[in-house]
Amino acid sequence: MYNIVTRDSLINEIKKSKYYQQNLGLVSTLDHNGERKYNEKDKFAYFYNTTYKTNIAMKGNIGNILVYLDYYVNEDVIALYYNTEEFIFNWDKQLVKDKGVDFYLGHLLKKVETEYEDRIKAAEDKKIEIKKEGNAEKLVVNPGNVTYDDLKAYLEQKNKNRYTNTNSEKSS
Repeated sequence: MYNIVTRDSLINEIKKSKYYQQNLGLVSTLDHNGERKYNEKDKFAYFYNTTYKTNIAMKGNIGNILVYLDYYVNEDVIALYYNTEEFIFNWDKQLVKDKGVDFYLGHLLKKVETEYEDRIKAAEDKKIEIKKEGNAEKLVVNPGNVTYDDLKAYLEQKNKNRYTNTNSEKSS
């Protein structure tokens, strides 16, 4: 699910999309035993409000992309969220003027998809790099300081050498 958070002047530009529909969404806070608490029914607004300690207001949607206003955004930037992943872009007035707001938003969504895939690949690569190789020699040199990875490496080495040692002994 995509969400857009930006300032009021950029929302006025986004409203020029032929697919834009005004939708004021849910109330951001609810009365709970005399206290105001964030409304948990709008999951993205709840995430944003609790993460950034600021209140956002839904202004509309373009299909299933929800558009929110953050009064504290003072620059011409647009924050696109894919679930809870944040992607921030500078608003390109010239591209919007030349190609239109629909093209520009489609362009940004395409960028978000590729960047998200890159982030996923980087996270997977990081997980692979984190795996430590065990030291099989530790079992013989310092048995009191052996880790599970060391034991696993020792057993793998022993398994590899099992066939080579028996074959070399038979041929001798």
